[in-house]
Order: sequence, then structure tokens, then C-alpha cells
Amino acid sequence: MVDKLVVLGLPLDVLFEIFWYLHPLDLVYLTRVSKHFRLFLLSRRKAKSIWTGALKRIDQLPQCPSYLSEPAYANLLFWPYCHRCHSSCDVIQWELCIRCCNGCTGDMLIGRGKLPLFVDQLNCLDAGQLIPMSVISSAGPCVRYTDNTYRKPLTVASHVDVTKFNMQYKFVKDSLLLNDLIIHRKKVTQEIYQHAALCRIWEAEVADQRRKELVDQRKRDVVEKLENLGLGDELELLRSEASALKEFDNLVVRQDQELTDSSCQVSLLRLQNFLEIKRARRLTVLLQDCFKNLAVVVSDMTKTSKNNKNNNLKVFPQAIDICLLSEVRCMIDVPGVLSAEVFVDALTLRLPQLLLAWNSQVTRQLADLVRAQLGGIDNDVDPLKLAALVFRCSNCRSHVTYPSALAHPCLRTKTLDKPWVQLPMETTALGRRMSPVEVYENAAIEAFEMYPWNCTVLEAGGCFKRIHNLFQVLGRDPNSTTVDDMESCPIRVTCKSCSGSRNRMILTYRTALIHLVRNHSDSKADAVWGVVV
Repeated sequence: MVDKLVVLGLPLDVLFEIFWYLHPLDLVYLTRVSKHFRLFLLSRRKAKSIWTGALKRIDQLPQCPSYLSEPAYANLLFWPYCHRCHSSCDVIQWELCIRCCNGCTGDMLIGRGKLPLFVDQLNCLDAGQLIPMSVISSAGPCVRYTDNTYRKPLTVASHVDVTKFNMQYKFVKDSLLLNDLIIHRKKVTQEIYQHAALCRIWEAEVADQRRKELVDQRKRDVVEKLENLGLGDELELLRSEASALKEFDNLVVRQDQELTDSSCQVSLLRLQNFLEIKRARRLTVLLQDCFKNLAVVVSDMTKTSKNNKNNNLKVFPQAIDICLLSEVRCMIDVPGVLSAEVFVDALTLRLPQLLLAWNSQVTRQLADLVRAQLGGIDNDVDPLKLAALVFRCSNCRSHVTYPSALAHPCLRTKTLDKPWVQLPMETTALGRRMSPVEVYENAAIEAFEMYPWNCTVLEAGGCFKRIHNLFQVLGRDPNSTTVDDMESCPIRVTCKSCSGSRNRMILTYRTALIHLVRNHSDSKADAVWGVVV
């Protein structure tokens, strides 16, 4: 650090040359560095040209008014602190030529209703013509009134201006000079109002320019970070879409502030989500012809299979189910490699095997769900063949059995186990990047306007406790007894809870299950069963 004495010992012309290139705020800081700098820079004879030149270099700044010196003007413009307590204050009361924080309001400002009585007694239309006044928010002078329109506005004057005018009035109130004082005060106050209006315009332009600079810098920082995440190609494609580019810009500039670490994290998640959606929709457009051809082929093949009495399919898939098979995705997910005719021929040739593979896949998924929900099922027992198996749909609350559960309509409704899937695609999961498989699945969902088969809405243990009681009466283990076991030994039961003294309900085990789930809800006591001998 350069010693202060060495700097003070520099020749005057060298100091002048250095000071000439400084910003007005730097000069204000220097006046607070030492007494020597303060005496030199506040000397109107020595340093006036320095202050004047520094202020002229500020773009579009109104000239220094006659009622302020250049150092006072620079201090008002750029020193961001309260003029009394020196706490942070970024709002300037231009008409009063002060910065006043909320805590100093009572010491620096005086309300319109508390002005001296003689002000209203003078031959003047308004006290504001004699004393400069400003409008502030009732929340305080540090809160811009335009930002708080619901607050009550307050008209205030500076204590310094009121005290000064009070002394002038007392000096000339009984003489002919009173009229000259009024004319002089009107002239000075009018000049203050005119200059304050110019300063407010300049302040708004500076704020707007600063806002634009922050937006541009924020956009550059965001784009750089997105490119580092591997989304540069998506950004390039985005520039050719005017509407999408405007939406992207709106997401970037939601705040006209510098990109901090915390705001960067939130903005990047939002923008990454936006680009992921655009990528999926672009893929939908690229693959829509393949999707249409696939839908036609699957529809025709499904009709043929349904008419074929020898088919072994328990449930027929939709086009989106075949589309999401890995083998079909490999054919579709590379646009341009296969022509439409070759794709249709290859799909037609492989579709019978694909239908069987999909049936095996969904049957296995349903069996895994039953084994996970019920528990205690032996590994050598097929859970779908259990005689006690009854599904309850968590969406429609209806009860279904296997294999009709495979075709239950609620299995194609949107589920929450994949939060990035939406229809239409509105959002992806914030904080994660969609894999190519997920993007492909999103594109298929939007193209076919439906969801793939999903069995997670089924509950295998919804009424298992009541069914367990029924099988105890039958002397069977519900975790191992299959449908074939029950049909090979036709046992009849009666529901004692629903039978009268004269009439008994004689039921097979299957009709007993149906009776149980339809007539005995969870809120009622378990049914009482008896075996018919």
C-alpha cells in the first residue's frame, strides 16, 4: 500500500492529473481519507474544475444546480448512506436534497401539517411554493412510494429547509423585504422542483440501464452453465423458434439481479426442465410418422388376434405398450435409418412375438406386485393362481380378480411413481435430467395421448384379512391354496351374518369371495362363515 505521506508529497499537477480520471464517488471517498485531501478537494478555487469534469463524464447527468456545490451534489448522487446516521440508504429525496433512512425520519423530515403557522398565513397558493416538499411512503423514506401504492402517501419537508425559512421570515417579517423573500423563495423552490424532475428521469434511465446490464450478464452466465451441462445443442435449436426463445428469456430474467449461487441453482433447474420438455416435444415431431405407422399395425394385428380363437393372450396391448418395448424403441429411436415401408414390414413380422413378450412382461409385473404386497407366499407358488387373490383398485375402489385385472381400465391412468411424466408435458422433475429412455417415453405419451400399462393402482391386500378368515373356516392356507385346489374339492359355505333363520345362503368359494367383497365393507365386522356339510 502506498504511504499516504508519499501521495500527499506529489506535485500538484500530478495530483490534478490523477484526480481528473476519478469517478465522483472516488472523490467523495478521498474527502474522507485525510484532512489534507479534504481541504484540497473542498477548496472551490483549487478543485472546482476536478469536480466539474468528473460530473460531466457521467452520461446524461443533469448539471449541478446553483443551490448546491459540486462536492455536495456528488455526495447526494453517489454516497449511498443516510446523511444523518450513515446507515445504508439507496433512496434519494431529490426535492429535499437528502438521503434519509427510516430511523431518521423524525429528526430530518417534518410533515406538511406540522409546518409553522406563518407559512399558511402568507399570501401564497401553497406552502410547497415556498418550501421544497417531497412525497414519501408511510412505510418510510427508504421505501419508494411507487413500489407501495397501497400505502398512504405523506408530504414532507426537510427540517433544515424549514428552519432556514423560519429564520429568514423572522428577519424580514415586519419590513418591506418580506415580499422580496417570497419572490426569492418561489424562484428557488421552482428551480429545485425542475432539477428534481430531471434527476428522477436520469435516475430511472440509470436503473433501466443497470437492469439491462444485469439481465444480459445473467443470460450469459445461465447459457454458459447450461452449455456445461451438455444442453448447448438444445440452446442452438431454440434460437430458431421465436416463441420458445421468448419463453426461455422470460425464465432467465425473472429477476433483474446478479446470478448468485442460490438463485443460479433454482434458475438452472427451471431452465433445464424447460429444455428437457422442448427436447421431448422435438423428438415427438421427429418420431410422429413412426408412431402413426406403429399404431395402425398394432391395431390391425390386435383385431386379427382377437378373432383368432387359438391365441393365448390374456390381455391385448395398446400401441403405446408395444412402442415402449426395448426392441421397438431401438427401431424407432433412430429416425431416418429405417424407411416407413421397411419399418412396417419389420414390425408386422415381429409383432406376434412382441405381443407374447408383452403379455409375459405384464403378467410378471402383476405377480411381483402381489408377492410384494401380500408377503409370505412360497417361491414355488404362482401368486396369480391363489384362490384368495382379489384386487382392489385404489382409483375407482372396485374389486377385480385375475386375469380380468390385467385389462382393468384404471391401469392406464397417470400414476405418481413417475413424476416426470405429464400429459400434456408441462414439467419434468426439477433437479434431474431425463434419460433418453424417459424422453422417448414422454414423446410416446404425448403422441398417443395415453399412458402405458401400469399395475401399481391395484392393491392385492385390500380385503385379505376377511378372506383369510373365510379360508380358515375352509381349513385352507390362503398363501398357498390355488384356484385348481379349490375347484378340485368343491366345498360349500354359508354366510351366517347374512342368512336368516329359515333361509341359508349356500355359496361356492368363488361366489363367497364375490359376496364378501360386495357386502362386507372394511367398516363392518368380519363375516361369520360356516361349512355346509
